[in-house]
Amino acid sequence: MNFVFLAIEGPIGVGKSVLLDALEKEYGRHLLYSFREEIDAAGPFLSQFYEDKKKYAFQTQISFMLSRYKQCEALQKVLKQPEMFAEHRIFASDFIFEKNDIFAELTIEDEQEWRLYQNIRDILLESQKKFLKPSFVVYLRAGEDTLYRRLRQTEQLKIASGDADKTDKGINKEYLHKLASLYDRYFFHYKTSPVLIIDINNTDFEHEPLQMSSIIDSVSKAVENKPTQNTYIKI
Repeated sequence: MNFVFLAIEGPIGVGKSVLLDALEKEYGRHLLYSFREEIDAAGPFLSQFYEDKKKYAFQTQISFMLSRYKQCEALQKVLKQPEMFAEHRIFASDFIFEKNDIFAELTIEDEQEWRLYQNIRDILLESQKKFLKPSFVVYLRAGEDTLYRRLRQTEQLKIASGDADKTDKGINKEYLHKLASLYDRYFFHYKTSPVLIIDINNTDFEHEPLQMSSIIDSVSKAVENKPTQNTYIKI
């Protein structure tokens, strides 16, 4: 590849979109092509999931997984047609397909549904073997306290703008603790691509220019010299 393909990952509320916005501003859209996850991927199941998590967990996660797969296919078409995007040197997405396993493990309780989910997942993973993998993954790491604070700030903004129905229902510190632990377990042992682990605990990089500058600098160094192994950075 004569370009860099990076993926930004991390738990809900960690600031993936904020970092992608900052990278677009840093490099300019003529150099960086961004690809963002569709947030309404689960369709009608998400609202039903919030009403009855146990009953609708399987349908919700299957919907998310299929949607992410389609989005990955669309991104692959872009990556495999470099002549159409010759001016772009960096391709960045704010998700990877495999991360669906984290939420599925957290929410699907029925053993038969879990096995069926895994069977469908394995079929899709097999067909993904031909996909181009990220040059590296940026994992924004945060614990439940930082995630909870960021989510509450976002929730207040949604309420103030009249989008109260889009707030993150049923998300408490216990849920965020489990989610953050699963993300750590997954990305500390991720083998598909090198991982740039950026610890943002106790930071507010969205509103602190120096902190954001430090993160951008770390990502830029990885763009210039692609990491060959997992690297841990604390902001």
